[in-house]
Amino acid sequence: MSKRLLIAFIVVDILLGLAVYRGYTLWNAGEEAAELTRDLREKGTTLFPESRPLSRFDLVDSRGEAFTNANLTGKWSLVFFGFTHCPDICPMTMKELAEMAAQLSPAERAELQVILGTVDPERDDSATMADYVAKYDEAFIGLTGTRIALSVLTKQLYVTYSDPEALINHDEHDGSPTDGSDDSSDAHSGHGMANENDVEDEEYLITHSGHIAIITPQGNLHGVIRPPHRDRDLLAVVKVLLAGE
Repeated sequence: MSKRLLIAFIVVDILLGLAVYRGYTLWNAGEEAAELTRDLREKGTTLFPESRPLSRFDLVDSRGEAFTNANLTGKWSLVFFGFTHCPDICPMTMKELAEMAAQLSPAERAELQVILGTVDPERDDSATMADYVAKYDEAFIGLTGTRIALSVLTKQLYVTYSDPEALINHDEHDGSPTDGSDDSSDAHSGHGMANENDVEDEEYLITHSGHIAIITPQGNLHGVIRPPHRDRDLLAVVKVLLAGE
């Protein structure tokens, strides 16, 4: 066998070895990705194949400052919508989010923001939201605004909620979602509606979805976390996001 032919065989063997290794690496990566997807789904999390850009919205945060799309860039965001008079789902969710955040390192905390938006702007102004989120974590952000302004964001995050104006005005109310809210979310949870005496005392309740929206550092909707929420599951999801999975 000539020296040139021997070199050719060696080169072919090397190329075949690289091809097999690359194929195994891609297969293994695919298996790991599939396993990760299954694990996240078991934790109630769905990540979209492609992140979805959010159209412009203009709200007010719990410091009384403007909050727009730009405020959702630069770090990961977990966005949950509820209201401060919520008797169960909201405080339970906020508690789990706070316990999750407490388990992050300072560096990890710097890469994540937790946001509570209100579905009850008539009662939840900036000061009320500030007091409420601070009970759970001083770094948490509250969002409010006009009902129309809030609907611009809630529709994009698949948040559904009943219309409290019907209760406030003592109109007949059937518990259906607000106009313009997307009823396609499969993460519904909520509260019963108050009776007429409760309405007069402004102690009405609002039925709303209970999922948490995941927003990328680019400000795009990346997925949702469905209830029930547990701090250990939320922590696992956040760790995956921060690791760049």
